Amino acid sequence: MDPEMQKQFDELQKRMVETRAQLQHQDMQTRMKSSAIKHRELTAVEVDRFPDDVKMYNGIGRMFLLESKSETMERLQDEMGSLKSSIEDMKKNKVYLERVYKDSEGNLREMLRHR
Repeated sequence: MDPEMQKQFDELQKRMVETRAQLQHQDMQTRMKSSAIKHRELTAVEVDRFPDDVKMYNGIGRMFLLESKSETMERLQDEMGSLKSSIEDMKKNKVYLERVYKDSEGNLREMLRHR
């Protein structure tokens, strides 16, 4: 194989490895965010059992903020919405990364065929 062809081969192989790593990272992030959504849903169910006039604490770092039940429920809903939109964005990016991976794989196969 001539040096030019070897360089292209190495670049395609590197791109495939990087894309595969990005896909795996996104899958892991999606699982983590789905788990966080489930955690917030369970928390919302538990918080909903308390009377409306109960005050609750929100832990922020090493500090706790006093808030009402409605504020807690609203915060949980906002966090779940944010996580869900983030997962949707990740799904769109995953489609793109899969397409890049398949294109790289096709180019690599083509290169090996014409060797």
